Amino acid sequence: MDDAPAKSVDRPPLDQLIGSAVKTYRVLAGLTLAELSGRSGVSTAMISKIERGQVSASLGTLEALAGGIGVPLINFFSGTVERSDVSFVAAGEGVTVQRQSIGYGHSYKLIGRAAAKHVSFESFSVTLEAPLGPRPLYQHQGVEFIHVTDGEMVYGCGEQAYDMRKGDSLSFDSNATHGPVELKTDTVSFVTVISKAVPGGE
Repeated sequence: MDDAPAKSVDRPPLDQLIGSAVKTYRVLAGLTLAELSGRSGVSTAMISKIERGQVSASLGTLEALAGGIGVPLINFFSGTVERSDVSFVAAGEGVTVQRQSIGYGHSYKLIGRAAAKHVSFESFSVTLEAPLGPRPLYQHQGVEFIHVTDGEMVYGCGEQAYDMRKGDSLSFDSNATHGPVELKTDTVSFVTVISKAVPGGE
């Protein structure tokens, strides 16, 4: 029996793709229809129709909306282009983005990066060397994942401290203060992935 051919997935009409993007960026900016109308000079009724894909907005209107939201006009068309952001790094390769050796040593090697419409992530291979010494705790937007590949350390996250060994993982909201507080072996290696929203898109 012959296999049935794969069915192609029909994409929404252009007006719907653009309208959906307008609404997404408006919501991400925390603007109501009335607020965007006041900023852009486009009526709330027209914005509502554009967001629902009921009208074909002119470039001038879309430019006014983009200016009111505070994003580049091209962002409204990102969903109309098929693209894939892919990053491949072979074993042992990557970009060393930080290295310090006064009092203690640590290295951060960027091993992956990718972005989609409204989210991006970066992954790093990190090696810490004893003695750890005084270090700042980190705090930033997004979520983070850590997986220990070698050694043992105490990792602080918020008000908690976790004894992490090879094979252990930790996932958390990176708005909480976090960072290694003690090394229990001469070196500790781990992979961390940091993901965050991208309101402005790419």
